[in-house]
Amino acid sequence: MKLVFFGDSITEAGRNLYDPADLGEGFVKIAASKLRPLYPDIAFDIYNFGVGGERTEELLARVDEVTAVKPDVVVLEVGVNDVWRRFTNEEIVTEEQFEKNYSSIVKALKKCGAKVILVEPYVLDMKDKRRFRPYLNTYIAVIREIARTEELPLVPLDEIFNGITQDIKPEEFAEDGVHPTHRGCRYIADLIIKELKKFL
Repeated sequence: MKLVFFGDSITEAGRNLYDPADLGEGFVKIAASKLRPLYPDIAFDIYNFGVGGERTEELLARVDEVTAVKPDVVVLEVGVNDVWRRFTNEEIVTEEQFEKNYSSIVKALKKCGAKVILVEPYVLDMKDKRRFRPYLNTYIAVIREIARTEELPLVPLDEIFNGITQDIKPEEFAEDGVHPTHRGCRYIADLIIKELKKFL
């Protein structure tokens, strides 16, 4: 089974961009280490196509790299930089453009025959990230509607992480409110594996 993880820095997690075999140090690596012993009868080819800092626009521009490997399943994680770069680079992505980009990515992945799992972008409740919230909420609503209309599984990370951090410090899962700690990565990996089981 060819399994591709496609996303931004949360997916990339420090991988060597010049080494296709490098899965990084985040949830992709953890998921791979769990899947292989869980399903020893399945030959997994796992790829990390995460690139830090990328928005939906950049993922759409390189979606052909993903479809070229003819994946069986693609885990798509993107969206927070469409908000973040509004504040760092004054690059504004409208709701309409976000919907167009995200939908185009999904359609391209489905067209190549891949099953697609959507992973919701998230931001935890930290003072310097609270300005992200209204914009992220808009994008999440778009993603949930695409998941509904395209009948795709969705990992509602924003909802889940903000739920569990009512009782546990957000820093336990993402020190800066966005990039997951090891604990956060393990949580993400487990949630994705739960959805992957539907295709195994």
